[in-house]
Amino acid sequence: MSDVRHCVRPHAATVAALLLAASAALATPPDYTDGDYVFAICSEYDYSAGTFSLLDMNPPWPHDNNYGTLHGDATGCAYQGLIYVVERWGADNIRVIDPALDFATVRQFSVGANPQEICFVSPTRAFVTRYDDTDLWEVNPLTGEHTDTIDLSPLADADGIPEMQGMAIHDGRLFVTVQRLDRDGAWQPVPPSYLAVIDLADNTLLDMDPGTPGIQGVALTGTCPASGIVVDPVRGDFLVGQTGTYGAQDGGIERLDPATLQSRGWVVTESTLGGNLNVWATGDGVEGFAVVLSPEWITRVVAFSLLSGQGLGTVATASEYAYTHLLVDPPRQQLFVCDRTYANPGIRIYRTTDHAPLTPSPIPVGLYPFWLVGMHGPESVAVEDGPPAVGPRLALSPRPATGRLTVRFSLAAAGEVDLGLFDAAGRCVATLARGWRGPGEQRLTWDGGRALPSGTYFARLRTPAGTRWERLPILR
Repeated sequence: MSDVRHCVRPHAATVAALLLAASAALATPPDYTDGDYVFAICSEYDYSAGTFSLLDMNPPWPHDNNYGTLHGDATGCAYQGLIYVVERWGADNIRVIDPALDFATVRQFSVGANPQEICFVSPTRAFVTRYDDTDLWEVNPLTGEHTDTIDLSPLADADGIPEMQGMAIHDGRLFVTVQRLDRDGAWQPVPPSYLAVIDLADNTLLDMDPGTPGIQGVALTGTCPASGIVVDPVRGDFLVGQTGTYGAQDGGIERLDPATLQSRGWVVTESTLGGNLNVWATGDGVEGFAVVLSPEWITRVVAFSLLSGQGLGTVATASEYAYTHLLVDPPRQQLFVCDRTYANPGIRIYRTTDHAPLTPSPIPVGLYPFWLVGMHGPESVAVEDGPPAVGPRLALSPRPATGRLTVRFSLAAAGEVDLGLFDAAGRCVATLARGWRGPGEQRLTWDGGRALPSGTYFARLRTPAGTRWERLPILR
């Protein structure tokens, strides 16, 4: 379930002392509003209190610790330049922070019932999942007003609570993960878990199986979808992480077509990942990174291919419950990891291309880091809390390719270009172009495809303006 806490020993330092030290060191607050940085939500080891810290995404990663106070159990996201902190169990509110006002809290409104996520339709319309209740709330984020309620109790198990958590929007519909955990039976999942589907035109909960009595959601292959809904940046599919039963490797990440609501099966299973899936992230839709927990209480960060479902190795290992959240930074090829190791907490940074550590030890950020939000300046190629924006144009012909391939792409400004071809396992099989290119339209031909077997490949064009992927089938 998404609300498990791992509380063992309290930290000796108090939040007040840490904030005093931070304020003394920051007589002139730095300006983060024009750059790319990480908003790190941190807490005491026992989650009794919380703060947030700021970490520049660019090496050597300067940081400002304990910049402000938060509730001890919180997550967050970014929307239109503001940071929305979801303060969960025991606080039950949404805190809105404005970086342009030196990270002041500009609004805070109660939503009750252990909120888990906020999902935006527009600046005046958003939805909040409430884990300990049956009612999904619509709110106005500008005012905090509770504007509507959608009853999800038809999708609950016998204890009456559906355990709603993650959300995504597609084609006028809101999709909500429904875990269905038995609160009277050790919080075990009760099959099936669902995606609830809501028509945003009138906030109606839709029946996805009219032939069965009652209202049904989209039944998932596994159970306990506890890591939200990730939208594949390449294919646009929904990727739903499912933890299943703790201690049993019966979950994984499922791919669903949001248009037809048909499952495409497991992208990767917990058996391949090597433990219960906690959280996961991807920056390019080709390679993913997941935090998994073994029955021996060992946490690992592992890499895997979203194309083949194969494991791509272990990035980090800890002999305690240490890793809680991940953030992929595609433009700089970086992976940020929250490390709550009791004796040496901080943020670890790895290179996404070869999984090499970029920091020999965690960067201390005050309290124990729990959740990371990527914030991006106006010139950044990245999108708030999501995959990189589409920058350059890339065209491949013919498709499918049978021999010589013609590649066309355009650059708005001169810069370094890296154009490679990858197989379904995420391995680079050819470099088509690399080096400095001038602005404007570019054209090249490539004959090397004659040596490749038939299959699906992906061309990746990386430029200063962003990264673009295109699918390339090759036939022999």
